[in-house]
Amino acid sequence: MKEDYLALETRKKIYDLISKSPGLHKREIARELNMSLSTIDYHLHYMEKKGIIIAKTDKKYKRYFVAEKTAAVDRRLMPLLRQETPRRIIIFLLEKPKAIHKEICEHLNKAPSTISFHLKKLIEADIIEEISLGKEKAYVVRYPEKIADLLITYRSTFLDKAVDKFVEAWIGFGKE
Repeated sequence: MKEDYLALETRKKIYDLISKSPGLHKREIARELNMSLSTIDYHLHYMEKKGIIIAKTDKKYKRYFVAEKTAAVDRRLMPLLRQETPRRIIIFLLEKPKAIHKEICEHLNKAPSTISFHLKKLIEADIIEEISLGKEKAYVVRYPEKIADLLITYRSTFLDKAVDKFVEAWIGFGKE
């Protein structure tokens, strides 16, 4: 039945891209496939209505996932991994658990307010947790194995050298 819904070449291309790169938003899909937003919008709406894809809205974008392939936890994690600053914070915390705010700011070369904004978002999404170290607050990733798995699985879709570097180190670390 799903094959009937994906009979159109354009719709199949959109589906395949979402399958390969879950968590993309409409403009990213349009750019990647070099198609108009109205065409993308039409097919996304159709596939969403038929239950082939699922849309999850973060505060800024509506992001798309293949319904049968994407677990609920992945739909919660991928939108944040698709954003550069949250992704870089997560990778830094995977590499240096219990880092404090100042260390994160220095490593990412971002203003403290920017880091605070993204840390709050990651805490609310239950991706990182804040722990008390005396007067300081430190941060750790709640699901390091799961997040590392997502970064490894979708590595080619991030186009980020930080992800490549992390994956190489994570895979290498696991072999020792």
